[in-house]
Amino acid sequence: MQKAVSLSSIIFRLSLWLAVAAVLFLTATAMFADFDRVIELLRGISFQWLSLIILAVLFNYALRFAKWNWFLRLLNIRVPFKLNLWVFFSAFTMVLSPAKLGELIKSLLLKNRLGIPISTTAPIIMAERLTDLIGLLILCAVGFSQFAYGGKMLALTAFFSAAGVVCITRPSFWNLADRALTLHSKLAGFKSAVKAMQQSTGSILNLKAMIVSVPLSAISWAGEGVALFMIFRAMGLQTDNLLALAIFAHAFGSIAGALSFFPGGLLVTEGAMGMFFVFAAIPEAQAVSATFLIRALTLWFAVCLGTIVFAVGHQRSDLQAFTPDPETGVDCVTGNQ
Repeated sequence: MQKAVSLSSIIFRLSLWLAVAAVLFLTATAMFADFDRVIELLRGISFQWLSLIILAVLFNYALRFAKWNWFLRLLNIRVPFKLNLWVFFSAFTMVLSPAKLGELIKSLLLKNRLGIPISTTAPIIMAERLTDLIGLLILCAVGFSQFAYGGKMLALTAFFSAAGVVCITRPSFWNLADRALTLHSKLAGFKSAVKAMQQSTGSILNLKAMIVSVPLSAISWAGEGVALFMIFRAMGLQTDNLLALAIFAHAFGSIAGALSFFPGGLLVTEGAMGMFFVFAAIPEAQAVSATFLIRALTLWFAVCLGTIVFAVGHQRSDLQAFTPDPETGVDCVTGNQ
């Protein structure tokens, strides 16, 4: 049995979230800064600066795509380059989902286009999020030596991230999941999916794999921190350690947003960055302007880019969600009978 999701529903959702973002920006500006001054700062950013800022954001996307390919390679999955680019960027339509878990759409697209079982590639999305979090923590750890801000939250996040990686890479975790499925006859069909997920997880979250994926994550997210730095410079802000401040603020805000499980980290990411800017004595108008622009050029730019890419290359069958067919016994996750 199949359930299709229309492209028009994705575009409608994008339009709705953009409207929400506009309201949030206007509200924040009215409450915390001089609206006219904020608009003046945004208008004052030259085309040259804007081009460099976008290049820094695209640098982040390029390294994240390289990491996605690294994980696919570890699982011996070969995807044609053009199709792989389309799958990767199409998932940007789902970055507004809590903790970006909607990026599981990549597994669905690979299933529908190439017949690759969802259970094989779904662990990649989990590994992407975990290594992103670890990479952001590394950036914060470097910045913490200068700013000593948010230490308790960062320490707890580091502890639970490490515990999570250790847990899901242990056979005992998957044996427990297998036994739990055995207790319920209706779930027994998913045992093969759990086995496939265990094999994939072991291949992409071992030490050898993470030696590559974690540095890629840290460097890629530093790119967006550099974009924030360029925004401040374009607005004429001069302060000590501005580059380190921008990278730390972006990484800290991103972690807070991810942990909140709010769609796209809305409100939480902006709030965390704003509180740090107050701590660092950044003028209100520059802080609000920079926060708005970095979110516009990362979160909203990604959503718009993903929607355009998906619309250009999609087929009607791409958004069909599979459920087990009681007559054929086909497993929606593994594709096996």
